[in-house]
Amino acid sequence: MEYVKRILKVLIYIEEHIDEEMTLEQLAKIACYSPYHFHRIFQAIVGETAHKYVKRLNLEKAANKLRFTSQPVTDIALDASYDTPSAFTKAFKQNMGKSPKSYRTLYAAVTQKIKEYPMIQPETIEKNIPDLNLLFVRRCGGYAKSSKEAWETIITFINESHLDKSKLRYFGISRDNPQVTSEDKLRYDAAILAPQAKEKGEVGRQVLKGGKYAIFKHQGPYTGLEDAFNKIFLKWLPDARETFDETRPVFCEYLHMEYVKTDPAKLVTKLYIPLV
Repeated sequence: MEYVKRILKVLIYIEEHIDEEMTLEQLAKIACYSPYHFHRIFQAIVGETAHKYVKRLNLEKAANKLRFTSQPVTDIALDASYDTPSAFTKAFKQNMGKSPKSYRTLYAAVTQKIKEYPMIQPETIEKNIPDLNLLFVRRCGGYAKSSKEAWETIITFINESHLDKSKLRYFGISRDNPQVTSEDKLRYDAAILAPQAKEKGEVGRQVLKGGKYAIFKHQGPYTGLEDAFNKIFLKWLPDARETFDETRPVFCEYLHMEYVKTDPAKLVTKLYIPLV
């Protein structure tokens, strides 16, 4: 459990600094291990080396840009820390099975179809949402399974800590696009805003940075969230006079979770889209 706790801090650091250069020594220092031990422990817990993990996240981030933006491939390559488009193309093809241009072309028809959907509009655009200091549990795998497992662990933590459920706020962070990332590597964080509670065991802490967000409202079962996000990114965002802030994650706030099993139609989810 101590290994998991330390590696979790490193994973959060990587996600917050994914656009920066990171050395093995730097990451090992965050985990308070020697580089040799850190390398072995990271691979044992995460399932891949730190280098491969960072490289994969950068390539998956590039894949999302190819799907959702018209940004030139050369610019995407530079953003992904590749010195030349050819080096990026080679790495992308090895990981995604297609060249960047072929990948973008493949999803052009899907993008066009979704653009024909009715326009979706945010409930509000807030300019100064405060930072959210959250306790969370991470699980990996298909979102239906990983979210269930993560919330079961968080609920156990809430009960054992004797927290008042009515005073908590509940958040979910699906960090990967299931249409880009392989199912076994999808990352899901179940999180709560509980100012008086402290980390314990595998329940860690992360800060969702505040700032400007477009907030959309979805009513009904969680199975409709993927379609809602597609409409936001492929319909609303290209037409809006707003710029997506890729340095902060998209996240959800869950309301009326007591209806999950009894009446999913009453579920309300707020979708937070970070903006520059």
